[in-house]
Amino acid sequence: MSTVTIQRKNSYRLSIKKNSCNILRKKNHSAFTLAEVLITLGIIGIVAAMTLPSIIEKHQKIVTANKLKKFYTVMEQAIMQEEVHNEDIKYWLPTEDNFEDWFNLHLAKHLQIIHAKALSGTKYYTVALADGSGFVAYKTSSTSSSATVNRIHFFYCTELKYCGKERYDGRTSFLFSICGDGSFVPSLCNYKNLTRDKLLDLCAKGNLDNPDVSSKDKRHTCARLIQYDGWEIKPDYPWRQIMIEQK
Repeated sequence: MSTVTIQRKNSYRLSIKKNSCNILRKKNHSAFTLAEVLITLGIIGIVAAMTLPSIIEKHQKIVTANKLKKFYTVMEQAIMQEEVHNEDIKYWLPTEDNFEDWFNLHLAKHLQIIHAKALSGTKYYTVALADGSGFVAYKTSSTSSSATVNRIHFFYCTELKYCGKERYDGRTSFLFSICGDGSFVPSLCNYKNLTRDKLLDLCAKGNLDNPDVSSKDKRHTCARLIQYDGWEIKPDYPWRQIMIEQK
């Protein structure tokens, strides 16, 4: 073998070794150190901690608004279905303290109910719906046919565990009413025509007797406010305020 050939082979080998070393250096240079990985994970954790509560809150608001819309629609449909056989509801509203009999006769058959029972020793009637929500209802003492008079109250709860006698906190439970003229409204009957500003103010404060003092579990206009906003819970809705007051 000639000297020139040997030199060429050695030169070729040296070239391969240099290229291999350069590749290894590049690989080592592009790899993350443990410290860099930990810093990255820490940043991801901080961002998640900052954004996750907002995402959860947004989801809760959407679920709540959809359930309210569904309950309102289902109740209106139940009333209309019964009116096909019994004329306008204002002609068959209960006139005595017989809400349980009246409800079972006229509305129960049009609703998907798991179970219903009267609360012993009270005027309240509890209904568990098939979607996991429910309501507590009772008939008022009025027999007026006025559109501004409350005849029946429904304390609707997004989950049955939140149901309670005259509890409507604006986050897990809400007030609905059947009025003297037979209309079904998501508030007290005399509140259905209030402006949005007034609905928002009463939803935030909640207390009819003293508007300057918050009444945690009696927010009369919150469901009506959500309906007014197209069955959405807007950014100025007192969602977080209610959550804080419930703690």
